[in-house]
Amino acid sequence: MDTLPPEPEQTSTQTTDERLWTANDLARYIGCSVREIRNLRYAGLPTIKFRHLIRFEPEAVKVWLRAQQ
Repeated sequence: MDTLPPEPEQTSTQTTDERLWTANDLARYIGCSVREIRNLRYAGLPTIKFRHLIRFEPEAVKVWLRAQQ
């Protein structure tokens, strides 16, 4: 009898900075389009890739953005 482990509970205190961002999350944070996020990726924006999924680590993105100024 195989059973799956319980899903981790999401707490209401979890902030956006504690999870990885999607392109939509990052676009909202920066105030641009998802298309512009794709252009920034080609310009060197740090990403994390899980198979076909692209995610962004908030602190790494913030450091990269500061370095672009």
